[in-house]
Amino acid sequence: MTSHPTPPESARDAAFRMAGEGRFGDGVQCLERALSAAEGTDQRQELVAALAELARRAEAGGELEVAERALERAVREMGWADLFCQLGCLLVRRGRRPDARLAFDRALALNPRYRGAAVERALLDARDGRLAEAMETLRVLASEGALVESGAFHQGLERLGEADFDHAEVLLRRSLHGGDAWLEEQLRRYQELLCASDSASALALLREASIDRPGYPDLQLLIGAHELQSGAIDDAVESLTRALELNPGYHAARVELARAFEALGDTPQALHQLELVLEADPTYVEARQLHQRWTARRKGGRSADWRASKAS
Repeated sequence: MTSHPTPPESARDAAFRMAGEGRFGDGVQCLERALSAAEGTDQRQELVAALAELARRAEAGGELEVAERALERAVREMGWADLFCQLGCLLVRRGRRPDARLAFDRALALNPRYRGAAVERALLDARDGRLAEAMETLRVLASEGALVESGAFHQGLERLGEADFDHAEVLLRRSLHGGDAWLEEQLRRYQELLCASDSASALALLREASIDRPGYPDLQLLIGAHELQSGAIDDAVESLTRALELNPGYHAARVELARAFEALGDTPQALHQLELVLEADPTYVEARQLHQRWTARRKGGRSADWRASKAS
């Protein structure tokens, strides 16, 4: 019988194997190395989806610090609203409520319709003493059709008013939709396809979803980033421009647009997009790193600060 060589283990499979052995930190390191090697390839989204799943497993295993590390890297790579919400929930659990609020705010800035993030931020408001504000937010969400169980909702508000936060949160989460259930299912399927390395079907699913949900900037970002990594650069520019039309302050989309312009050979326009991000947020690490790398390449290997480059 002819023996066939065993195919090499993918980074995702290796990371999940390590997690199954309780080596969550090693799994995250494995995915981090793979991400560093996958710059500019079509593997980034698959690896980010794997990081998010590994973070869930690490959190379930009590490895909260490792889960946070995985999510921090994931949101640096892909600024998806659901990743920020997942990070916010983890930070609440770790007792870092100000950081959690920032994460929920980022999620809502990316997708104002993200009810899951809105609910979590309202519950955080309640614990921080902004009870009236929290209850008003929850009532507005209920009036917008998010209510599933009216009885549980009213009981939850009563418990919230009595500062019985633990029971209130269980009731309120149960009674309110976490968001657009149909879209969340599409995104879940999308991540499954990415993890199965079926990139073409994953992109097709996103494009179909965007027909039903044309006003979601984070969906347009996902499509654009996927198109970019698949080599469909012109399509990526169109999708990412649409994301920015829906949300001009969407820095993650603008960074991806810069990548697309760079892939087209238009480095000046790519640098301009990064400078727009850095003018609004000078601490945006990915934009700064890309700007320094691309200006260094243009200047024969000499690194340059983006402000100095702009002034020259």
